[in-house]
Amino acid sequence: MILIGYAIILAAFLAWNVWNGSADSLLAAWMQRRRRQRYRTDPDAVSMQAAANGHAAVMAPNAGVAVAVVTPAGVRHVFAGQVDGADSPAPDADTRFEIGSLTKTFTAALLVAMQRQGLVRLDTRLDALLPPDARLGKQQPVPATLTSLATHTSGLPRLPWGLPMLAGLYCTPRQPYRFIGEKTLTRWLRHRRIRFGGRHRYSNLGYGLLGQVLARRAGVDYAGALQHFVLEPLGLDGVTAAADAACAQPHTSLGRRTPAWNLRALTPAGGLRASLADMTRWLQANMAEQPPLDARLHTARENSGGLGRSIALGWHVDGEGDRRAVWHNGRTGGSSSVMAFAPAHGIGIVVLSNSAASVDALGLRLLHATAAGADDQSGNAAPVHMQRITEPY
Repeated sequence: MILIGYAIILAAFLAWNVWNGSADSLLAAWMQRRRRQRYRTDPDAVSMQAAANGHAAVMAPNAGVAVAVVTPAGVRHVFAGQVDGADSPAPDADTRFEIGSLTKTFTAALLVAMQRQGLVRLDTRLDALLPPDARLGKQQPVPATLTSLATHTSGLPRLPWGLPMLAGLYCTPRQPYRFIGEKTLTRWLRHRRIRFGGRHRYSNLGYGLLGQVLARRAGVDYAGALQHFVLEPLGLDGVTAAADAACAQPHTSLGRRTPAWNLRALTPAGGLRASLADMTRWLQANMAEQPPLDARLHTARENSGGLGRSIALGWHVDGEGDRRAVWHNGRTGGSSSVMAFAPAHGIGIVVLSNSAASVDALGLRLLHATAAGADDQSGNAAPVHMQRITEPY
């Protein structure tokens, strides 16, 4: 009888989560594999517009995709799908999207910008910037620094696991970070021991803390610090950290509407929203290493585990020399994004979508196709070393 009772409770719990959308990912993963087979074998997906149309039609039901390709010859934008269902218009250059973990590239830029102005050092220890009631315990084998936070080598776990995080994941699955406020992070950190410092371990928690301590050092909130040190100097007026900012209606991988995420204290890890026009300018600023950005953001520092891949400050780096590609992707419960550029070729791509279906394959295809076109014109035969995207969001 006890086992039957547990089975009934488990069945009710799973049914409730399906109703709330958290089990979408199980069915969506199966459906995406079938869609991806269709998409990859589509003979018409050869041009930039056809590739975007194919992705929107096959991979992102009820949603849209916005694409920018930057080459030495200029910028081209392409749009496909719709903002919210069949009767809605296609996105345009000013449509704002959730950008997910691409936010980390902005937070890393904030670190470099504040270091350039002498407010912090890259080797500043994390515990030196935390409030008094959030002191860390023993850190082994090396202490967490701002650089280790920015390169995912601090030893911190992916998320601040505990009751608030689990409550968000299972009680409000469409807003999994609902209970992760700054005080929650402070309590989680108190006397926390870090056992894996110095080893690569992708951490949204680490980036959330990085943004929060930088904002605390600047004397403002994260949005204010980012605006002052990064967005204003680069003229990125449309990028926002506001959780209530209008954006394209997010959709699950199955095409169901879902709320935009409010990441609260983890906003520096994945909570920004931006348009394709903003992200094109962001791509160009990174390709040109325009101040307050510089080469340190894109210089490989730590190996991140196979495939010839390393981690820089906020960016992933594949390959070396003429084959080097710098990239990051992002994903929320209802949006996905990817940005990549090949410095030696002078090319880059941005793909934004208001569907949780990954745009990584589309971005990778466009980067390789653009690099091949640049090679044909320049006589440079070195391909871009970026075979597949495997880093979690």
